[in-house]
Amino acid sequence: MRQGILALGVSILWLLSVASAGAQEKVIVSHTTRGSLSIGPLLYGIERGFYREEGIDLVYVSIRADLGIKALISGDVDYLYSVGTIIRGAALGIPVKTLSFDFAKVMHFLMSRPEINSGATLKGKKVGVSSFGATGDLAARVALQQLGLDPTKDVTIVTLGADTLRYAALQSGTVHATHIPIPLNIQMKKEGYNELFYAGKVLQRPLTGLATTTEKIRKNPQQVQRMVRAFLRATRALKGERAGFIAFAQKKFGYSKEMTEEAYKVLVDALSQDGIVDDSVLQAAIDEAKTVTSVTKPISHADVVDYSFLRTAMKK
Repeated sequence: MRQGILALGVSILWLLSVASAGAQEKVIVSHTTRGSLSIGPLLYGIERGFYREEGIDLVYVSIRADLGIKALISGDVDYLYSVGTIIRGAALGIPVKTLSFDFAKVMHFLMSRPEINSGATLKGKKVGVSSFGATGDLAARVALQQLGLDPTKDVTIVTLGADTLRYAALQSGTVHATHIPIPLNIQMKKEGYNELFYAGKVLQRPLTGLATTTEKIRKNPQQVQRMVRAFLRATRALKGERAGFIAFAQKKFGYSKEMTEEAYKVLVDALSQDGIVDDSVLQAAIDEAKTVTSVTKPISHADVVDYSFLRTAMKK
């Protein structure tokens, strides 16, 4: 009888350990983009199972940048993928930190309607952006300046939200130009739209990455470490698994192989070095964040970035 009870106890413990090992912690990460390869490393990491292997059931949701940081602070989402928004938030004193960067160039293209083929023909027209102060907004303004236009005087800038909404607004003629992420710009060129300027030519800025609240870092450092470890693996996989990533992107987004291969070159060129960006690039992002938010107090790199989890992950 006693042996039977012991055997039953061992069986129950074994079943509990299996259930525990198989348990997945649901975690939500958000960004504005729905159909852009700029979220490729994140989605590829989910597809490859890197987060599942860390015990995380990672769910991606698309939320407008300005609403995303509010959702992060309220706890409705756990992580944000829009690091430009996070840096501006940190400059304002919001308790958030970027943990790792993947892209260090702004992969936004200023695309225009077929009848607009230069800065001169765009002058006096409407330009759509995702939201004021977002990275795409910065990219659009930089592109306009490169075309010889003053964004504050020569065009009217309006907010439209996600890339799909901006594309629809361009199609309908609601706006005459907007910033478009890769590889939608490639598709649009084939449809007759004009690529006026690639902001990544002159704008090296942290584009996407993994960010969260300081409260999350303090209260759940184990989850943060697991997230960063999987995030780093995904970034490395994108660079090292060309054929695999291209096949995934074709299936996920419905792009042609030709389009995806062209976009892949831009993606790899824009990747950061294992999640870390040059100090000068980060400082430029901080300076711009201070300008946009009208902050005058000193903002250090440590105020906006916490590389400690990333450096631990790189040692594995």
